[in-house]
Parts: sequence; C-alpha cells; structure tokens
Amino acid sequence: MVRSSYRSCKPIILLLTVILFSVSACSSNNQAQVQLSIFPDGKDFAFTIIEDPDYGSYKQKVIIYEYLDSLHLKTTKGIWVVDNKHGSSTKGWKSNTRGVTASDKEYLQYNIDLQKRGFEICLHTVGPGNDFREETRYGYDLFQSYFGQYPKINTNHADNIENIYWGAERFSNGLMKFLYGLVIQRFEGHVETSRYFWGDICKEKTTYVRGFATDKLNTLSVNPSMPYHLEDKPYVNYWFGCTDGYNADKFKRVLSDDNIKKLVEERGVSLVYTHFAFGFFDENNHIDEDVKRQLTKISKLNGWFVPASTILDRLILVRNISVNTKKNSISIVNNNGERLTGVTILTNKEKLYCLNTSTWIYANNEGEMLLGDLEPYAVIRLNGNEDMEKGNLESHYERWKITWEWLTGRYNK
Repeated sequence: MVRSSYRSCKPIILLLTVILFSVSACSSNNQAQVQLSIFPDGKDFAFTIIEDPDYGSYKQKVIIYEYLDSLHLKTTKGIWVVDNKHGSSTKGWKSNTRGVTASDKEYLQYNIDLQKRGFEICLHTVGPGNDFREETRYGYDLFQSYFGQYPKINTNHADNIENIYWGAERFSNGLMKFLYGLVIQRFEGHVETSRYFWGDICKEKTTYVRGFATDKLNTLSVNPSMPYHLEDKPYVNYWFGCTDGYNADKFKRVLSDDNIKKLVEERGVSLVYTHFAFGFFDENNHIDEDVKRQLTKISKLNGWFVPASTILDRLILVRNISVNTKKNSISIVNNNGERLTGVTILTNKEKLYCLNTSTWIYANNEGEMLLGDLEPYAVIRLNGNEDMEKGNLESHYERWKITWEWLTGRYNK
C-alpha cells in the first residue's frame, strides 16, 4: 500500500520538484563575481611622478621634494652621479649648464636622505654628457655605493650617444626605424661594437627603462601591458610607458580636475614624467600655485602614492595571480615566488566566507574586500554560500539536485 501510494503521488512530487528546482536554479545564478584589484589595501588608483634632473638647481630640488613629502607623495627622482666630460652628442653641453650632479656632496646627501624617507632614486644615464662603457660601469658602481643598490629604473637623457634603443631604435617596425633614422642621430648604448655599449650592464643591473609617452593621465589605459619586454630589444628587461608632463604647463593640463576624476573612475595608473626645472618656480623660487593646488587635490584622494618601480613591480606580480570562480567557490592563487601584500578584491557580494580563517569578510561601500597578504604559492579560498560556517550543503541548487536524483530513482535502487 505504501509503495503504491508513493507511485501514485510521484508525478505530483516530480512536478513540484521541477518548479522548486527551477526557482532554486534562478536564485543560484546570483553567483559570486570577483575581480582582483591592482592596488593594495583598498586603494582606488596609483599616481606617481618621475622627475628628469635637467637644469634643476639644488635649492629648487629641496623646495619641491619637501612639498611632495608633506603631501605623502613618494615619487621617483632621476639623478646623475658623474659630471659631463665629453659633451652631449655634438652639442658640447657642459655639466654646469645641465644641472646639479652627485659630485655636489650636499646634494648627494639630500638624495640619500630622500631615499630613506621612501622616495626612489633612479638614473638618467650616469651623467649629463656622453659616457663611454667604462664610465657607465663606474657610474653604476658609484650609484650602488651611494644608495646600497643598483638603480631599478633608467631613463635615457636627451642626445647622449650611449642612450639604449633610442631614436629610431625605439621602434620595432622597420619602416618607422628607417623614416625616423633619416632625421635623428644614431644612439649606440645597445651596439656591441661601440665604445658606448653598455647593454649587458643595463640588463644585469636595471629592471625598467622608460619608453613612449602619452597625453592621458591614466598611463595604463594606453599601455595596459606595461611593464613589457621586447624580443628585438634584449638588453632591456622591461619597458614602461609614461604620461607626458614635460613642463609645468603640460603637467597642469594632464593633472586637470576632469583627468583626475577619470583616473579615479577608471581605477587607473599614472606615471607622470616631468622636469621640475621647466616652469614650476617663479623668480623667487616659489612653486606654481596651480601645481600645488592640483597636487594637493590628488593627494587627498584614496590613491596609492608610491615610486614608479614599486607600481611596476606590483603590476608584474598581479599578472601572476589566478582568480578561479566556480559557482560560489573562489580561489585566489599566488603563482609568484614573492608575497603579494594587501590583497584587495572587487565583488558583487556583501560578504564572503574565508575558509583559510573560518571568518566572514565584508565588502565596503565600493564593493571592495581587503584580504591581507598572500604568501608565495599560497591560496586564499572564499565562498559565497550563506550557510558555510554551519557546514551545510554548498547551495540550494545542490540540495534540490540531490532531491531530484532521489525522485527519479537514481538513489532508490
């Protein structure tokens, strides 16, 4: 009787199950969506400045860098460690017309102090004039003795013959190389037969070299693959793009209110290349008020204000992080041999359960969740199931699936 009664009711039960299963399936479509943020600790964008030392005076350097430090904007500062011995290209520029170098011991000590305060010191080639291979090697070793490490960044200087992959060689396209080479001098830092060759030194001791520039404040929007390597330019490990803030006027244009707003909305990365000696000061060495106003505005936003190589290092690390989502299960895998600090994700969920710590993590009002550090080759496991801490089944979908299997006889044999 019981078995007969069950059989007579089975079509009704199956129909109800189909309806409930369909409702459950619809509700299960609200799966967790997760995107890894480039930036640590819930920051919304990255902004920094890379300064070219051309023509700058020691006094002006102190004024502008003390101002940047007061805003907690930690930037990258280019320097020369040797004086001009041979002129630059055929122009015969002398060191006293091109800016201060580390041969000024007071200036050198100020740069060492800036490094200790979190600024990055890089090279704009080792000197303001043409330098032979042995002079470049000496300059690199001098830099290491001053700052305790070799420069992670080098930016080519003007018309120095030892510039690496400069002029026509900046291009990979053969036609562009030819056309550009008709009007631009030849640079020889990468030419192995030249007295100016130092490509092997660059590859061994420097990670990043500045490449092309854009007028957009969000550098990453134009150069999303940065930092990148080019097979036809083997002596440079990685190239990076920059935003052209050549002088004070261009700097203020790229740092306009509208551009800053767009940078934040796009969660972008801005590496602005500039010359503080070009229009940033009045005759009394006061910083341009509009420059100060725009720097102050951006410094008050929720940005990541660190030197250029710190940003570029993180871009490489983030590329090697895998985010795998299956229904409401998420795994974030660090495929690097280095720790990724301040891991932040963007999600459509108000909360996710962290299996690593057996705790709930809640999103802020921007949909961000701060997960802490991710050790080398480690995994953070998250789940969007509301009942995870109770040890319940993965989802309503799974429960109804089991019921369906039972009703159709697969578990009733």
